[in-house]
Amino acid sequence: MDACRLVLVLGLLAAVAPLAFAELSADFYKDSCPDAEKIIATVIEKNLKADPGTTAGLLRLLFHDCFANGCDASILIDPLSNQSSEKEAGPNISVRGFEIIDEAKKELEAKCPNVVSCADIISLGTRDAVRLSGGPDYAVTTGRRDSLVSNREEADDNLPGPDIPVPKLIADFVKSGFTAEEMVLLLAGGHSIGKVRCIFIEPDATPMEPGYHASISKLCDGPNRDTGFVNMDQSNPNVVDNSYFANAIAEKMPLTIDRLLAIDSKTGPMLKDMLNKPTDFLPAFGKVMEKLTTLKVITGKDGEIRKTCTEFNNPMTSDGPSVIRISSVDPEDLDGLSAGNKQEQVSSIVSQGTKEKDAQQAVPDDKAAGATKAHHKKASGRHIKLRGANPE
Repeated sequence: MDACRLVLVLGLLAAVAPLAFAELSADFYKDSCPDAEKIIATVIEKNLKADPGTTAGLLRLLFHDCFANGCDASILIDPLSNQSSEKEAGPNISVRGFEIIDEAKKELEAKCPNVVSCADIISLGTRDAVRLSGGPDYAVTTGRRDSLVSNREEADDNLPGPDIPVPKLIADFVKSGFTAEEMVLLLAGGHSIGKVRCIFIEPDATPMEPGYHASISKLCDGPNRDTGFVNMDQSNPNVVDNSYFANAIAEKMPLTIDRLLAIDSKTGPMLKDMLNKPTDFLPAFGKVMEKLTTLKVITGKDGEIRKTCTEFNNPMTSDGPSVIRISSVDPEDLDGLSAGNKQEQVSSIVSQGTKEKDAQQAVPDDKAAGATKAHHKKASGRHIKLRGANPE
C-alpha cells in the first residue's frame, strides 16, 4: 500500500469540511434541539438525588475521556468480541456514570433524533453535576462530534496513575496544553469529592498523618483491600470545594499523588498559595474545566452523532472490522476543485467503497476467501478504517 497516498486521501477527508462547522458555540442546539441542556440537567439532577456519588463519577468519566484522546465520547464504546475499546483500559475499569449518559441520550433521541452528541452530553452533564454539588456553574460550549475510534492502548498510555511521579504528571499535562497550576486545580476539584477504592491506596508510599494512616489502614484491612472504599474528603465527601488543599498539606489524602503534590518543590507552594485564597478556587476551577471540555474535540463533519452512545453507528461486523475500501483515485485529481466539489467527490469515492464492501460481504461463504483475494488485487489498497480497527 502506498502510505503517502493514503495519508493524502485521509487528510483530504478532514480538510474539505467547511470551516463554518469547525468551532464550538454557546448556542449550538438553539434551533436543532432547544431543550437539550434542560433535558440533560433534569437527568443529572434525578440521578444526583438518588446517588450523591454521581458528580465524582462524571468528573472522572469526563477527565478519562478527554485526557485519553480528546473529549469525543470514545470512553463510552462497549468492546466487541473481536475488538477492545477504551472502556477496557486499566484506568477505566472502575469509571462509573455510563448509564447516566445513556439515559440522557435516550431522552434526547426521543425529542431530537440524531442531533445531540454523546460527547456534548458528557461535558454538559458533568457541568450540571458540579454545579449541583456546590461547584462553579462554568460555561460549556457545544457542537462536539462523537469519535469513530475507541483505542484501549491510548487510554492505557495517556491516563496517569494514582502514584505517578510529580514531574512526569506535570509533563503529561503540559503535553495536553495545561500548566502545572491548571493541573493542580483539576486534581483539587476532582479529588475533593467522591470515594477511592482501597486497592489504589498506598499509606506507606509517602508521609501520611499518623491518625489518618491508622484510620485508612483499618478501613482497608483484610478483605476490604479489594472491595472497600475511602472518602476523598472525610468532612464533605459530596461537595466540590477547596478542602483538598488543607487535606493534602496535612497529609490526609488517600491517594499518593495528592500527598506528593503537597511536598513537591514546584507544586507544594501552589497548594499553600491556594489554601490562603479560599474564594479564588471555585472560579479558577471553573475556568480550567471549561478548558478541559475543549481538549482535542471533533467538530464539523468529522466523526458522527451516535444514535446509541455505547456503539458506533456502523459497528464492526461479527467476523471482523468494518472497513470501507476506496477504489483507485489520485489525490492530484482533486486539485483546483472548490471545497464543496471536493466534498462531493470524496463522498462519491466513499460511496463506491461502501458498495464494493457490501458486494464482497454478499459473496457466499464458500467463495468468500477467493473473492477477497481478487478484490485486494483489483483495488488500490487504500482504505479508511472507520473504527480504529486492528490491521488486517
